Amino acid sequence: MSDSDDSLTEPDWTDPEWTVPDGGRPPVRARHEHRSSREPVRKRTSVIVAVIATVGVVGAIAASAGTPAPAAAPSSADGIAVAPASAYSSSAFCAAGTGTVANTTIYLTNSTRSAVSGVMTAVGPAGTGGAVPTVRRTVKVPALGTVTVDPATGLPAGSDASTFTFAGGGVVASQIVSGANGWTTAPCASQIASTWAFAGGATTSGNTLTLSLYNPAATEAVVNVSFLTEKGLITPQKYQGLEVPPGQLVEENVGDYVQGASTIATMVEAQAGGLVSSEFQQWSSGPTGGISLRLGSPSLSTTWRLAQTTAVPQSTVNLYLANPGQSPATATITLGLPSGTVVPHQVVVPPASVVAFAASGTPGFPQQTPYAVTVTSTVPIVVGRSVQAPSGSPSPVWGSSSATTVVATHWLVPGPGMPGAPAITDATVSSLAVANSGRGAALVDVARLGANGPMATFTVAPGTVVVLGAKQVGGLAALTVSASQPVSVEEDSEPAGTPGVVSSSGFAVGS
Repeated sequence: MSDSDDSLTEPDWTDPEWTVPDGGRPPVRARHEHRSSREPVRKRTSVIVAVIATVGVVGAIAASAGTPAPAAAPSSADGIAVAPASAYSSSAFCAAGTGTVANTTIYLTNSTRSAVSGVMTAVGPAGTGGAVPTVRRTVKVPALGTVTVDPATGLPAGSDASTFTFAGGGVVASQIVSGANGWTTAPCASQIASTWAFAGGATTSGNTLTLSLYNPAATEAVVNVSFLTEKGLITPQKYQGLEVPPGQLVEENVGDYVQGASTIATMVEAQAGGLVSSEFQQWSSGPTGGISLRLGSPSLSTTWRLAQTTAVPQSTVNLYLANPGQSPATATITLGLPSGTVVPHQVVVPPASVVAFAASGTPGFPQQTPYAVTVTSTVPIVVGRSVQAPSGSPSPVWGSSSATTVVATHWLVPGPGMPGAPAITDATVSSLAVANSGRGAALVDVARLGANGPMATFTVAPGTVVVLGAKQVGGLAALTVSASQPVSVEEDSEPAGTPGVVSSSGFAVGS
C-alpha cells in the first residue's frame, strides 16, 4: 500500500482561519458463534439512530451559538481528526477507566479564529441498582485557545467518560491521566466505531490492564471481546455478547480472564451499535513504574508508523504486532534515520497471535539516535510500542502508545496542558518529530497555534526524520505542522525517563 492510500484528503488551506503557510479498512474479527443474519441490520439501524440523536443535541447548541455551514463529520483510520472549521457540528469522546488510582484532566483546543461552544456530558460507571451518575454542563473554547475541564467534577470518585458536542468544527479533546506511578497523554476519539484494536498489554505480577467500553450513542451496543497472547487466542464467555447500555461506561479487568500474560492484544467488535474503547495499563510501581492510557485503533491496517523512537543505553523498546486473522502475517520493519540506513527486519506473526519484537536488542538498530518506524504487513494487523527507561531515570520510566496509520499534510498537536495549567508540575513539550515515509522531500513549517508565522521551516528527505528539541518547541502551547506532502508526527513530553514514555501523535486535520 502506498503512502497516498491512507493519507487524508488535502483540505482547503486558503481558509483564513489558519495561520500556518501551505507548504481499505478490513474489519477486526473476534471469533464467535451464533451470529444472527439480522444483526447487520440491527447494527446499521442503531448507528443511524445514534447519529440522529447526536444531531438533535447539536442543533440545540447551534441555535444559540450561530449556525455554521453544514459539513460532514471527520472520519479517520486512527479514530481521531480535526473537524473542518466550517462543520455544522463535531464531537469528541473521552473514556478513562482509571478507577481511583489516577485522575483525568481533559484539554479542549480550538484551532479556529472563532470561539466554539458546546455541551459536555460526563458519566461514571453504573452504581448499585443500575443508576448512572451523570453531569451535564456547557463549555466554551476561545479562538485559537485551550481550556481545561475536570470531567470528575460532580461525579463519585473513580473512572469517568465524557461526550463533547460542539456547535462547529476545529476543536479537539485530549486527556492527561496522572497518579502515583506517573502520567500519560491520550487523544479523545472523534468518532464511534464498531471495532477497536490494541496491541500490547500485560497482566503479569504488579501489572493491571483495564479495558473501557463507552457507549455515547442512544442505543445499546453489544460487543464481543477477545484477547491474543503469545500462546494464542482467548475468548472469555463473559465477554461474548457483552451489553453496553446507551450513555454508559463499562470497565473490565483483563486480568480476571487473561492471567500472567506479558504480551496481550485486545480486539473489540460490536455485533450491534457502536462505541469508543480505551485501555489503561498500570505498570509496576515506584521507581520502575508508569501508566498508559491508550485509545484503540478502529481498524486494522497493512501499514503502521511511529514517528520517533529513541533507544538509550539500558532502556527497553518493544514493538507489539498483533494478527487477529487466520493467515500468517509477514511484517517488515523499516527504519527512517536523520541520516544513514538500516537493513529492514522481518517478523512473522502467526494467526490469532501477538509477537513482541525487542527493537532495543536487535543488532543494527540505532542506540541514542532517533529513528522513525514503518511496519508493513502482508495481512492487516495492529501495532503498538512500549518504552522502559533505565533504572534511576526520572519518573515515569515506562509508557506505551499506539502506532498510527494516517499520514497527513497538516496536523494539530496539543501540548501537555495549557499556559498556567500544566497537566502536572513542570510538564512541557520535550521534542517534536516529523517523519517522511514517502518518496519525495517534504517542506515542513512548524508553528505555535495562532502565531504570525512558523517557528521552524525545514526539509525532511524521503525515508528520514527530523526532530526539534525543547529549545525550539518547549512549553505548553499547541503546535501546528504543515507539510508539502503527507508526513507523520510525534510529540514527546517531560518529565519522563526517556522519549516514548509520554508521547502523542497529534490530530490529523480533516477536509
